[in-house]
Amino acid sequence: MSSYQNSRWDQQAQPENNRSTQDWSQYYQSLETYHSQQQYGYRPPHQHHQPAAAPQQTGDSSVYAGYPTDGYKGYGNCDLPWRSGNADQAPVYTSVKMPKIPKKAAFTHTAPPTERTSTMSILKSTASMSKLNREPTWPNTLKSFVERSFDACPQPAWGRLESQLKQIISSAIKNKKLYTIDWVTRPLPKACDNALPAAAPVLPVKRNSASAGLFSTADDFDSEERKERRLQRFRKEAEAEAERKAAESAQTLAVPQTPNTADVRNWDTDTIVGTCTQLEKSYLRLTSAPDPSKVRPLPVLRNTLDLLKRRWVEDSNYTYICNQFKSMRQDLTVQRITNSFTVEVYETHARIALETNDLGEYNQCQTQLKQLYAMGLSGHAMEFLAYRILYFLYTRNKGDINAALAAMTPAEKQAPAVGHALNLRAAMAAGNYHRFFKLYLAAPNMGAYLIDNFIDRERCAALQRMCKAFRPRLSIAVIVKELAFAKLDACKKFLAGLGIAISDDERPSVDMKLAYPHAIAAMQQYEKVDIKGQIY
Repeated sequence: MSSYQNSRWDQQAQPENNRSTQDWSQYYQSLETYHSQQQYGYRPPHQHHQPAAAPQQTGDSSVYAGYPTDGYKGYGNCDLPWRSGNADQAPVYTSVKMPKIPKKAAFTHTAPPTERTSTMSILKSTASMSKLNREPTWPNTLKSFVERSFDACPQPAWGRLESQLKQIISSAIKNKKLYTIDWVTRPLPKACDNALPAAAPVLPVKRNSASAGLFSTADDFDSEERKERRLQRFRKEAEAEAERKAAESAQTLAVPQTPNTADVRNWDTDTIVGTCTQLEKSYLRLTSAPDPSKVRPLPVLRNTLDLLKRRWVEDSNYTYICNQFKSMRQDLTVQRITNSFTVEVYETHARIALETNDLGEYNQCQTQLKQLYAMGLSGHAMEFLAYRILYFLYTRNKGDINAALAAMTPAEKQAPAVGHALNLRAAMAAGNYHRFFKLYLAAPNMGAYLIDNFIDRERCAALQRMCKAFRPRLSIAVIVKELAFAKLDACKKFLAGLGIAISDDERPSVDMKLAYPHAIAAMQQYEKVDIKGQIY
């Protein structure tokens, strides 16, 4: 008996307690049951289990309903029915023997087969794997093929050889070639070539349903029959590709004649040589094929250009000049004349359009000139490249500016007109208005005409910076000089248009703090540029 049992027995050994050996055995049996339940986390239900009755408390703290409890306080929640006060009641729980959890079986290496499988066993196993209704009559050549395979295969690779043989035979059965394959000349399976580790698994090759019969195994892929099929397929594909290319080449060479309709024009047929001798002719948009009697030939067009230059100097009638230049451009187009004279016509018209601030006609000429310069025709390419950059500054088209800069060569950037336009762009990007207006006054060729279209916008931007830098007042003479005004009256008119007041004393000046809000409001009208004929 344990020390715990001895201590309990000593305390309850008096005769008046009237405890028998059977009672103590039931007590310890219940303790054993409770320990078993706590160990396995399992509490089996019992059909006779009832809630315990209210305990009967006695005067002795170590006795609970007649039984010792001071050594049993740790198990007060076991709810043993026999602790309800009736000492003779048998415990409702019995010890339960929990089943042991089986351990996982350790991995064991499968040893290679020591005995080779018989030929008929392999054939019968293959027939069962193919799910045949009845076993076929196996050819003798197939049996010899299996025997030769085992004879040529090392013993460690017999397992892999057996798997390959089953796959080969199963493929032949599925493709209905069991009796057509020449098993005598067929190459042996791959397992016969070298001995790989016996434990290495043979993974089946995944194929779709359409190609399962053609590529059942890697060994079947290398057969002579498969090689011959692939060769024939490649030949057919090559022949089909050659026929397709020949057909495309024939279609390219045999270009049908384009019908001369109102929607599609054959320029080889419609190209004409004019016979008109009039120097002046009004512009009329063509709605039908051009009439040679109304088109001026190249010699007449040269005389017309000289006439228009003199008329512009004498009369400066832009409406008449523009109409005549558009008529000349039309005659050059219908006769497909592209030479240095064509470049001269477009350049002259573009300069006159800039002088009269007609940016729509200027853009049409500039677009055509870009194509003519790309053809290598002589002209003033650098001059009009500078105009193109200035036009981009006017439209604030940063994307086209970057594209033009990327396409420029170092020699083009060194040209005087192009260099001036690039310096102007740099001054605008840096906000250096002093340098900007200095370059404006030194613009080469006709660049100043283009800058005039956005000079007021840059003056408003410069005035904003000046209002922050000069306080409280600034002399009007300084503003005239910094913003590149030709006269004092022009500066006063500009400031008055913005709503900025000028003092009337001997030295007129501007209160820059009061002028700042007007300068900000003036920039809102330049947020958008709305013109026709932009270059793309």
